[in-house]
Amino acid sequence: MRIGRWLALAPVAAAATLAACHDNVGPGACFEPNVTRYDFHIAGDTALVFRWPASYNPVRVYAEPAGDLPQNVQAALDLWSGAFRCGELRFAPTGDSTRADIIVRNPASLPVAAAAARVVLHGDSVHACGGVTVFDTTAGRLAGPMRAYVAPRSVDTAAVRSCYHFVVAHELGHTLGLGSHSPDTNDLMNPLPRRFALSERDRYTIQVLYHTNPTIGPPLR
Repeated sequence: MRIGRWLALAPVAAAATLAACHDNVGPGACFEPNVTRYDFHIAGDTALVFRWPASYNPVRVYAEPAGDLPQNVQAALDLWSGAFRCGELRFAPTGDSTRADIIVRNPASLPVAAAAARVVLHGDSVHACGGVTVFDTTAGRLAGPMRAYVAPRSVDTAAVRSCYHFVVAHELGHTLGLGSHSPDTNDLMNPLPRRFALSERDRYTIQVLYHTNPTIGPPLR
């Protein structure tokens, strides 16, 4: 993972705290049992936490109408939404990229992420395809939508098609706020994802994230 220079970020709380589950389901019911989590902070910095707030539900997602990308994006959204036990996050596909909170595109090659003031999170899988998620911040919130790109790295179309299936899901995890990578190769959020299904650790990590106070706000709608 490589992190670009940050724009000015407003002062944030000293630590993010784990919030309680919904009262009507009882303590712990929102979490995967008996599992450890990996880090979800942006670049491992505990002062930098992003998640979509409940007020933004459903989060609006635009998938560029290119090849199988819309189907892969929808499958990934179904995967991540299924990780939540208490309805913390919902999605609404949109055909209007100007109104989207998350934009996923399928360029011929990954964009050069050399722009200043940009956070860059990379994913790769068996060198068949690659993904990158980028976003900017200003005044303590996202400066615009989360943007994810998935592009081919091979001429083997069957390998690329298979790779897209789980690299799209990996990049979607970043756009939901998972700002670090898992060191475990069994997790989808490992920097070299090899699977589509979420592991118990993937599920538990995003469950904990969505019960943690964020320090970075969403973009203005």
